[in-house]
Amino acid sequence: MEPAREPATDPGLNTAVERYYDITLDLYEELWGEHVHHGFWDEGQSPALDGADRHAATDRLVRELVEHAAVPAGSRILDVGCGIGGPALQLAGPLGCTVEGVTLSARQAARANEKARAAGLDHRARFHQQDALSTGHPDAAFDVVWAMESLMHLPDRPAFFAEAHRLLRPGGTLAVATWAVRDGALDADERALVRQILQHQVMPDFSSLEEHEGLARAAGFTDVAVADWSAAVANSWDPAFARIPQIDRGPAAMRDLARTRGVDVLGFFHAGPLMKKGFDTGVITYGALRAVKPRP
Repeated sequence: MEPAREPATDPGLNTAVERYYDITLDLYEELWGEHVHHGFWDEGQSPALDGADRHAATDRLVRELVEHAAVPAGSRILDVGCGIGGPALQLAGPLGCTVEGVTLSARQAARANEKARAAGLDHRARFHQQDALSTGHPDAAFDVVWAMESLMHLPDRPAFFAEAHRLLRPGGTLAVATWAVRDGALDADERALVRQILQHQVMPDFSSLEEHEGLARAAGFTDVAVADWSAAVANSWDPAFARIPQIDRGPAAMRDLARTRGVDVLGFFHAGPLMKKGFDTGVITYGALRAVKPRP
């Protein structure tokens, strides 16, 4: 048995994240489709210029992480922050993997299980409302720990890397795609922008890609490889992709939405312009990380 590291939990944050995704589930699915994550484009591509389909771009992000992390077909995977199951069903379908997905949102887990049944993949993809840092799985239970755009919500990232290391079999792979912040000091305006993004997206803080790499190595991983995908995913916040600014609901409709779902839902509509500014200025970055649990 590997020694367990007790994570620094934040029940209040977990509750806020759960509520945010419960109240925005239908909004994300209506606007972003199967995947609650960024898309991936080649240099020079733009959804406004070439009409790149949102689903194709988000599907591609999954394929790019599969390739970057060299995820083997038929793997047993823990999907940390599974959302409504888009990436997991892609892993369970074409790759033939067996996926256990966890999310703090009960509504997301229920919707993901619905989608798995509809796709005929419920024998290979199951979804649960669980804290990723306390799933109860035994040591060495998985070939791959997959975390696509979920680390930003975790208040104790060292605990995540330690738990991923514990859950992986020797030779197993950690595959991460994450929002990040530019390494180094930020000026006052940049710090203010980051604070707004964190507030509206219910996140405790950001780490840089360099910090993620350091955390993986400190947890005992080897063969750590980080790729900066900022330029490839930045178009995700173009209005032609995100579509958030295209919703002309008006002030009265916004008030009704806040009254019925709570004011937290308004963060969904503020996110687009803030994230676009973050990518345009280079303050917000995005990257992929692959790390391997060494064999004895």
